[in-house]
Amino acid sequence: METRKSTLIPVPLPSDWSRIYHHLSEARLVINDVNIPMPPVPLILAGAAFSSANDILKRWEDLIAWANEYGFSDTLINNLPEPPNHNVAESIAGVSKNGKGWWPEIGEQFHDPKPKPNRKMVLDTLVKIKTNWKDIVGSELAQMTKPKKFTGQKFRRLVVYADSGINPSWGNWYSSNRNPEVFRKFRKTINTVISPMKVDHIEFITESWKKRKA
Repeated sequence: METRKSTLIPVPLPSDWSRIYHHLSEARLVINDVNIPMPPVPLILAGAAFSSANDILKRWEDLIAWANEYGFSDTLINNLPEPPNHNVAESIAGVSKNGKGWWPEIGEQFHDPKPKPNRKMVLDTLVKIKTNWKDIVGSELAQMTKPKKFTGQKFRRLVVYADSGINPSWGNWYSSNRNPEVFRKFRKTINTVISPMKVDHIEFITESWKKRKA
């Protein structure tokens, strides 16, 4: 069974995005179905120079939505890298939010690598958010979600159980397209509480919700 992948995944580095696009294009050729359109082209290099961070994020989300719609989400999942430790969309965008162009100096667009938290910090932080989840995200979201664990090479991915029968205010558990600002506020609130740790990606698991509640 094809696994749907959330569009809440952060934008990868341009080289990783290009590689993922290549694998998805090859998988489409293997299927050889003329009714399946080409996957959305990565908005990198020259394309990024004339685009805002929101434009770049939207194109990345379009690619994930394409993979979900046409049955290539497993190919996407198998080729996803570790989440980057900075906001790639903002770092490669050539147009600022107010529409004015800017050209970052070489190296300016990258941040210093964040240190990997030790095991005690990860476990203590997980206990903290599990204990205070309702106060952190509010009673409405707390009724439909429950934090599970931190994962990833630097523990910058938070896995959360979610009720498949209810949709969050930002859209659904696989996409924030309806109201991305609400989701970003949700993630920012969590990051404020877990500092100095930080999560770039929140992955929602709906398959285990009923089993967890039993």
